[in-house]
Amino acid sequence: MPPDVPVLGIGAVVRVVPSDRGDQWADDPIGLIVAPGGAQLAGYAGAGVRVAWVVEFDEPAYTTDGRGPFERATVQSRQLVPIPMEPETVDAGAS
Repeated sequence: MPPDVPVLGIGAVVRVVPSDRGDQWADDPIGLIVAPGGAQLAGYAGAGVRVAWVVEFDEPAYTTDGRGPFERATVQSRQLVPIPMEPETVDAGAS
């Protein structure tokens, strides 16, 4: 994968999007991946792919059926879209 393509992992900024399975989140909330989503791995032995991550939301998030507010939630990987960081934003925190 090219280095400029964002990936999922701890520290990644993501948008939660609708999926045909899993919770449906209102307004495509944005958050930060803060932890793995438990011991859920899928794939072949030695080549597992994490299927869920714990996301801490920028603002309280709600599901489309009105549940919430949630500060964080375990979200399926298929519902997470990485948001690329601008280089000046990343460099601003470096000292």
